[in-house]
Amino acid sequence: MSSPLLKPADVKNGDEFRGGRNLSISAGTSRSITASPLSPQPSEILSIRRRQRLKWQRYSAGACALVSCLSAGSILLYSLYTPLFQRRLHYSQMQINAIAIAAELGMYLLVPIFGWICDNYGPDRLSIVSIFLFVPGYLSAAYCYNNQLPYMAMFFSFLLIGSGTVSMYLTGITTCAKNFTKKRGLALAVPISAFGLSPLWMSQVANSFFLKDSDDGSGTKELDINRIYTFFAVYLLAIGVLGSFFLKIYPDPDLDEITLRGETAPLLTSSPTAAEHVEYGAAVLSNDPNDIPPAVKRRLLNDDTRNFLSDPTMWWFAAGVFLTAGPGESFINNMGALIKTIQPVSRSLGSPAGDETATHVGIIAVTSTVARLFSGFLSDYLGPPVEPAPVRDEQESKRFRISRIMLIIIFAGFMQAAYLILSSGYIQLHPQQFYLVSSLIGIGYGAVFTLSPTIVSVVWGVENLATNWGIIAMLPAGGASVFGFLFAAVYDSEAKRQNSGEHGLGDGLCFGLHCYQKSFAGMAASCLLAIVLWAWGWRGRGGWVARGVSV
Repeated sequence: MSSPLLKPADVKNGDEFRGGRNLSISAGTSRSITASPLSPQPSEILSIRRRQRLKWQRYSAGACALVSCLSAGSILLYSLYTPLFQRRLHYSQMQINAIAIAAELGMYLLVPIFGWICDNYGPDRLSIVSIFLFVPGYLSAAYCYNNQLPYMAMFFSFLLIGSGTVSMYLTGITTCAKNFTKKRGLALAVPISAFGLSPLWMSQVANSFFLKDSDDGSGTKELDINRIYTFFAVYLLAIGVLGSFFLKIYPDPDLDEITLRGETAPLLTSSPTAAEHVEYGAAVLSNDPNDIPPAVKRRLLNDDTRNFLSDPTMWWFAAGVFLTAGPGESFINNMGALIKTIQPVSRSLGSPAGDETATHVGIIAVTSTVARLFSGFLSDYLGPPVEPAPVRDEQESKRFRISRIMLIIIFAGFMQAAYLILSSGYIQLHPQQFYLVSSLIGIGYGAVFTLSPTIVSVVWGVENLATNWGIIAMLPAGGASVFGFLFAAVYDSEAKRQNSGEHGLGDGLCFGLHCYQKSFAGMAASCLLAIVLWAWGWRGRGGWVARGVSV
């Protein structure tokens, strides 16, 4: 079976594709010898038409990838559901976090499998897989809520939803990364930003069209969980079908020979399949990707994965992602409970706080999206260039540069500052300034998740990106579990103490600084440790600087 990465949809066989590519090269290199000054040669006309067709195919695939990413982030609305899970289903904060962790496990632990499918069979196949995860996940979650089933039933529903989220997300970023390899930072930042924007429009749609009168007869409005889950099941079915038709990988006819070799070769020097070592992250193979049989290509990808796993700097970098992603995921999942905790007691008891939670979900979506785009821009235009030195002109070589590792450290500092503000008690005294916390975390979270796969693509190459990044992306599931349980343990312990008296809030609710102070102090320390580990992988013994890797 030919990989869609190497074979465009409009080509019937390998010889035709090779012929088309050779015509493209000859038209560009020998025009002065064969071309008439009055009219283009037939081969040149064919090359121009093919290039235009490939261009539109690549852009249509990119547009569909953005739609997929804009639709994949429904799981980020989880904080809208948690007050209802707590009040109507009587789940404890620990149980609510267990359900969130189920989604995290689905999102992260299966990424290597989905990445392998994406790299070997194409994002269009993975889009079909997402249908069989999203649809049963949301329909079963609606059934669990309507029938007030135990939290373990909801646990398995969100496990499917989390798996569907990452499968659809991977189709988008892989399609963009492999169709637009010249600007890797923006090729990753744009679809990742689209994913970050998805909770913004989804939360507004939820609050505009999926509200109903509260079941407690208070006259307030609350989310209609059954209707919104059914809507997501139908909508994501349609998006998955759309992606199965349009999410294809097409060759870039404008790629020069150096770039083409670098993107289709084994990544590390220790790979036995490398024909000739050029620099860390690139080796020379055939000029034509179709000269690589599918079986050989799969072996190259497997060799790349083994070398990736044996690189010690990968583990330092992955540990940093673990320590920053975990607190960020925990904050987003528990934001609904946290907002009620910092509100005055009377308001906390009398209001579902859904609108305020939706507002801060929107703030995180907007700030993270801006941060994703801005960090992608900085990565491309201020980060060290990834192409060989002879390709760059003198003016380009004099441009101010900043390492991508320094960028990710700076943005991780934004998250650390937010956790320090929370643990200091400032927000408890000034709850109206909670937007400072949600903005800082949105900026840091968005940039870290944009720069992380960009760094992976720069250091270890783009060809096996979905698999390599998928391996690293497994680790935040552990981080989300650790910090989610940390928040829940501190919250439930204080809630139990407060409810042991005569004036408790009831329903396991907690109010005040002691409900979360220790949790966010631990998260601030976690971000500091991540910064240290990234710095060591960058400049420590055997790090990227010592190897001459420009990151």
